[in-house]
Amino acid sequence: MPTSDLTPAELSVVRLLLEGLSNKAIAQRRVLSIRTVETHISHALGKTGCRSRLELMLWMLARERHQRPEPAGTLPSLPA
Repeated sequence: MPTSDLTPAELSVVRLLLEGLSNKAIAQRRVLSIRTVETHISHALGKTGCRSRLELMLWMLARERHQRPEPAGTLPSLPA
């Protein structure tokens, strides 16, 4: 599924999930309510067909890897 279906806010929240942040930490970083963060995650899950936060994070990693191909012979990088 193309990420153009996700809003910029949803993409931003999913990228922060990749950094390992909790909903509360994402809310603080983005100056949002925790409920708004939960809503963005819920919408992203629905739009991508993912069933969990982990699956959503893996979906985002695959999408970003697809957009920026890794040089041949290198392992994909994972978030710190």
